[in-house]
Amino acid sequence: MNAPIFSNTIFGSLSAPAKEYLEERCIRKTISKGDQFLWEGEEVEKVYFIIRGYAKIYHFSEEGREQILAVLKSGQFVNSISAIRQEMGNHANGMAMTEVELGVLDVDDFLTAIRTHADFALLLLRDSADKLDHVTRLVQELSLFSTRQRLIRFLVRNGQDAQAIRGWTQEEIAAQVGTVRDVVSRLLGLFARQGLIRVERQRILIVDEKRLRAALDE
Repeated sequence: MNAPIFSNTIFGSLSAPAKEYLEERCIRKTISKGDQFLWEGEEVEKVYFIIRGYAKIYHFSEEGREQILAVLKSGQFVNSISAIRQEMGNHANGMAMTEVELGVLDVDDFLTAIRTHADFALLLLRDSADKLDHVTRLVQELSLFSTRQRLIRFLVRNGQDAQAIRGWTQEEIAAQVGTVRDVVSRLLGLFARQGLIRVERQRILIVDEKRLRAALDE
């Protein structure tokens, strides 16, 4: 039997009535890596949040280039802003980067929860503030740093589990740092030859983080 969704420590600030309301109305949905579950511009009927796994939120430029806006993880809402501003439809696309378990709420239940449970509204406000911080940083990086510097910052920021970056394809890395796959491939090859990283199947291993960080200023 699955544990209650809103018993997660991420939702620890919610009152018992808010948790009960949401638990009664939320359904679980598991999707596979590569499955799309959100389409930009479509009417907002459901609100999603991540229970388990990672999902990318992205859109396409007029030239057809993918730009990853955020990678969301457990406890983060996906299209809450779109649900509040329904007249604009979903603001972006959503796709699973790993197997993902989603929590799904009808948009009307979601909006009722905001109106009747102030603690839930505050949790959403914090979630939205985190997303705004991320987008602000993304804009700053695109305008202030070179492609090489943005890639290094991505590697350092996403290094984990013994400094390994897993689950990202080179196309997805390119979409995140605002370039194309060929440029990412060339730079990763250069960093590997310099002994800063090692590129292996389905992961990038940071070999010398100190030197990699120092390369930001070169």
